[in-house]
Amino acid sequence: MDVTTLRFGVRARLTDVVRRCKPHRVIAGIAALLTICLTPALPLAGAAQPQSNVCRFYENPLAQEFIAQLRDYDALEAQEQLVSSCISSAASGYGLEVAGRSPFARQAPTDFVVLRMFYCGVGSSSEAVGGSVCHGAEAAMQKYEKNNATRRIKAVRVNKEYRKLQLLGLDEQRQQGHKLQTVGNKRAVNEPARELIGLRRDSALLVDTLGARELWDRGFKGQGVKVGIFDTGLSSKLTNVKERINWTHEPKNTDSVGHGTFVAGVISGTDAKCPGIAPEAELFVFRMFTGEQLSFTSWYLDAFNYALFKGIHVLNLSTGGPDFQDMPFVEKVQELAANGIILVSAVGNDGPHYGLLSNPADQAEVIGVGGVTKDNEIAEFSSRGMTTWELPFGSGRVKPDIVTLAEDVPGSDASGGCKVLSGTSASAPIVSASIALLASMIPAEERWSLINPASMKQILLESADRLEARHDSEHVVRNHIFEQGNGVLNISKASEVIERLWARHQTAQNVTQSGNEPVRSVLKPSSFPDRIDMTDCPRMWPYCSQPLYHSALPLMVNLTIMNPASVVGTIKKPPQWISDKNGEHLTVSTSSPFAIWPYFGSIGVFIEVKEKAAAFEGIAKGELRFEVENANQVDELLIPVTIKIVPTPPASKRILWDQFHNIPYPSAFVPRDNLENQHDLMDVGGDHPHTNYHQLWNFLTSEGFYVDILPFEYSCLDLGKYGVVMIVDPEEEFFRDEIVALQAAIKYSNVSLIVFADWYDNRMLNSLELFDTSTLSKWHAITGGANIPAINKLLHDFHIAFGDGVVYSSSVSLLNSGNDSSFPYWSGSYLTNFPVGGYLGYIDAADQSARTLNRSEHTLTDVPVLGLYEVPSIYGGRIAVFGDSSCLDSSVHPAEKFRHCFGMLRSILRFTNDAVLPSSISPQDDSASTGLQRLELEFVADKSRLHPLVDLQDENIWQLRARHTEFAKYSKVLQASKGKSIHRSFCKFYAKEQRTMTSSATSSVELYMVLSNKSGRQNLGTYLRTASAFGTTQVLVVGSERFGTHGAHRAQKYVDVVHVYDFVEAREYLKVKGCTIFGLSKQSQGSYAAHATPYEGTSAFVIDNEFPGLSEEQRAICDHFIHVPFHGEQTEASSALALDTTVVTAITLHHFTAFAQFPVRAIEATSTQGKFVLDAYPTFDPTQNHRGEEKAAMREAKRANADDGLAEGDGLGSMFE
Repeated sequence: MDVTTLRFGVRARLTDVVRRCKPHRVIAGIAALLTICLTPALPLAGAAQPQSNVCRFYENPLAQEFIAQLRDYDALEAQEQLVSSCISSAASGYGLEVAGRSPFARQAPTDFVVLRMFYCGVGSSSEAVGGSVCHGAEAAMQKYEKNNATRRIKAVRVNKEYRKLQLLGLDEQRQQGHKLQTVGNKRAVNEPARELIGLRRDSALLVDTLGARELWDRGFKGQGVKVGIFDTGLSSKLTNVKERINWTHEPKNTDSVGHGTFVAGVISGTDAKCPGIAPEAELFVFRMFTGEQLSFTSWYLDAFNYALFKGIHVLNLSTGGPDFQDMPFVEKVQELAANGIILVSAVGNDGPHYGLLSNPADQAEVIGVGGVTKDNEIAEFSSRGMTTWELPFGSGRVKPDIVTLAEDVPGSDASGGCKVLSGTSASAPIVSASIALLASMIPAEERWSLINPASMKQILLESADRLEARHDSEHVVRNHIFEQGNGVLNISKASEVIERLWARHQTAQNVTQSGNEPVRSVLKPSSFPDRIDMTDCPRMWPYCSQPLYHSALPLMVNLTIMNPASVVGTIKKPPQWISDKNGEHLTVSTSSPFAIWPYFGSIGVFIEVKEKAAAFEGIAKGELRFEVENANQVDELLIPVTIKIVPTPPASKRILWDQFHNIPYPSAFVPRDNLENQHDLMDVGGDHPHTNYHQLWNFLTSEGFYVDILPFEYSCLDLGKYGVVMIVDPEEEFFRDEIVALQAAIKYSNVSLIVFADWYDNRMLNSLELFDTSTLSKWHAITGGANIPAINKLLHDFHIAFGDGVVYSSSVSLLNSGNDSSFPYWSGSYLTNFPVGGYLGYIDAADQSARTLNRSEHTLTDVPVLGLYEVPSIYGGRIAVFGDSSCLDSSVHPAEKFRHCFGMLRSILRFTNDAVLPSSISPQDDSASTGLQRLELEFVADKSRLHPLVDLQDENIWQLRARHTEFAKYSKVLQASKGKSIHRSFCKFYAKEQRTMTSSATSSVELYMVLSNKSGRQNLGTYLRTASAFGTTQVLVVGSERFGTHGAHRAQKYVDVVHVYDFVEAREYLKVKGCTIFGLSKQSQGSYAAHATPYEGTSAFVIDNEFPGLSEEQRAICDHFIHVPFHGEQTEASSALALDTTVVTAITLHHFTAFAQFPVRAIEATSTQGKFVLDAYPTFDPTQNHRGEEKAAMREAKRANADDGLAEGDGLGSMFE
């Protein structure tokens, strides 16, 4: 088999079986993006690209482009012909054409086609008409994609403007006079050349300080290792460059920016003043960026395919972007890893702020590289974790993986000689070159059987030097695991790990050759972090920040599993909790994928304290044991766990942080909280205590509070356990029943509420938009800095409301306790209603609404922004509201100075949790020096000064209603409530679907049902009720994604439904699950009677629910057939069951569940419906999730539309969400 067939074959076998989920949306569906179409069509291509239906490539037209992803690889000409046929039959007349590609794309097989949208003379050229034409074309393509019998087109997604260069931290750029350039809504940095000056002639070279020369002296210089560089191209002439390839639409293949030349020099430069680390590595330099630093996803996909074709071993990406939902790119990165390519990527230069990691560095399959200074301190500009893919339902993964030098790194200058650069884009090539150097230590004939993405990451992590973590001033923790990963790159130690690996491999080969046993790989699975240790503090921040106790929400930790022994591994058995000292006090559960692919997987670990340990204080220990099954062996993975337990604290010390009511980036255009910041247009930090509120988290824990992070609605838990619920900068709506639950807790259970809001102005929102250069469309903000209408609904019963306007002050001082300085009030809201008996705090502020809308300067005096209120009942709690969250959010402040309001918050918490008013005021003190005044009458703002918020229910205000409609597309709350009297709950995603472990073995037998929905209008309600009753793990629906659920009587709440396109894919999926597949049919030769079927384990049952009898397609996927013995007459003319299909299904599943010993749950009759109800949600693990809980919950929100109506699934992509 040649190289091309081998490497591309890996993808062909795997991607349709094991893949990540589709995005929450493709920017609200392609239809939402096709808002601008342009004329005229381009001239046809010339001789270089002879296809008459292909647009020119070396032109840069302003036109919308799409990526049509195909299921198989083929020559580009054949793929273009296939898609052209699709256009002709499904979308003719819309001006949709096959777009040109780089000539190099025709030299390798491809799995996608680029489409370009033109507005082709249909009606007026107005935006509205153009938009309707584009929507029509999109709808036609999607319909064709879903209904075409060949199923060769997998998806049609937008071709995005993709990556931006990551060079220096923004502050440093400004200090050094660098030019900041804004393109569309994204930033790019022009890095001026800096000659290698200011360094002494005797200064140690990079290769010496890293220890690379030691390996050179032993003959290891990266020889035989192919290194790909995706960057701005190459200007200098390096002797070991095998290919320089231009993937941009600019004809010249040169590096006008200098970034790519510098990166190539770091890896394999030949200048004696700045020699490369791996001088004999073979370089393949891919020019991915234009001179204006623009690039598109399709260029990357072409270059990735070419890298596969050329057999690249290591791929350096000193670039990145924030959009981890660019699924064609994300999926292609996984495919490269599945083919053994080691990807190295810079994590970005958005530090010291948290949660702003660049993609693809934030992917598990990629080695994400952060930066340190020359003093071995984490560079301030280096981006840091956690990942935000998993929010709001889970906990992020640890990134970066490793760090190395990022300050004044020497490399090649595009104009000749050397220069130095700083930034993580300079760190990534250091690691890429080191990998080439280390790989060359293993003989070529055995090299790539031992070196793959997982084994190399293991080698680097095992050998890294850990920096000492410490607590710093201003509630900052330094050098913790989310800043440094597993430590600093150490090439010398890594070479020792390589040598030990090679020695073990040789020993294993010698032993195998002397016997008859199959070769066992010396590569073993491991996890990162390699342990969960709450006593290793502060390195294990934030997990070690506070101990666990009974009734706390579970500690969530996402472990990255590295499985170098095979591209696909499986975890077939439930993991075991092996208790050590005091380990019996813990309940440990996991959410893990069945398959670990490609080489990597994520396992969510959930740890709780049992009720019997409510008064226990001490350390609990144990181990998590996983069995990872690969092709020729089963390996055991042990993860030590050390947990600090304390007695359950009183409610007054417990805070419930609301994470659920946040809309995470990049779901929609949620604008930034500080309108004065002109560089960051969108709210991207995650709004999480472990990202942009990390200093607030540290402050709260240092004050002795215990903070639980809420990943679901309030009605899912007992609010009475908490002293205060803390809502900070919410963008999401609130369910009506959780509003009732929270209000009741405040009124009757002594629970308090703290709200830090943010700006909101309907007039500003109507004009706030950005033009997205990748989609050629305008994005409109769906809400303000915070969702003030939702907050007002929540507070309505207490007569508290925020207004419709934005105010600003550079210096505010309210409720200061201690020596805290003043803090800014950046783009905040103000109060327009507050109840009698409460206290209001006032400030003088600039009218930011007037400044933005009318460009007029106006100062407002005595603006109420802070309110304290005690609910007048014997068990009533207290409410504190403040109009701006900027003083809690470190990401909106300059890196060198966080002007926080923790002193004010300390006073607020004493009020809410301990019922202690600030010391300077009392009920008798009507006007205190703190600026708070007690209200003898209810406060209602003067409308001429402070605008009240307009009621969104007013049908005459069409702009508000239009925005509300747009908002509903991205709101999990509104999606879960759409068209239903009872909304779809998110409660179970946190704990109910976890796989609980015990010390004894538990049954791992699972049950699957396969239903047909080829017609697209099948009613599956009865079958879903049956599936729920028998504890079915998953129901596969084959065919259309739309099906009826009438008659389910809400049983679909308990059933995990997965959509697949055809029965062949259903079989592939079920076989990955380890299923034996049975077809339910009439009695025939070789079929088993239902009561005598020799079941062996996990099984799937194919049911003829749509047509009489099993079709040929259905029968073809079955291993065996089952019949229910029948004592009447049955004709031979039909293969249909003599008994009703639902009856046969129920009888068969009854016998199977008896074999599997499924637990019996209590049922009770209801007087109104005569139907059964379950007493608890069934426990299963349906998500097969590579990234924690987030995707499962989004699928659940979408399935919420299935309440006795029509359900619409996520498609095949949701199998391994």
